[in-house]
Amino acid sequence: MRISANTIHVTMEHDVKVGHNGVIEATLIHQAFVFETKNGDIGVDLDFCDVTNVKFMGLPIEGGYSGYKKFKETMSGLSINVDKLMDEAAASLITDEEINKIKAKCSLALCKLK
Repeated sequence: MRISANTIHVTMEHDVKVGHNGVIEATLIHQAFVFETKNGDIGVDLDFCDVTNVKFMGLPIEGGYSGYKKFKETMSGLSINVDKLMDEAAASLITDEEINKIKAKCSLALCKLK
């Protein structure tokens, strides 16, 4: 057997507060796929993939995805775009420093998989 490529899947969670005075709380989930490139460097593909544990003014939004969807519709009626707030928060969470930490943690594991 010859292994031609290795990839490590890393899930990261960040708790955020968005909106006026941080009235909306949530956990944002990113997934990173860490891999060794053909020239031996470590590459990272990063995706923002989910919003969980949503609270409004400290009260949990129940009902899973359908409850969250209804919450977003209600907020939209108040001219608050929850998706935009979450996307803006997600965009600023993963810094180059965090990417480098992920690469460092995964590089040894990738070497051991060879």
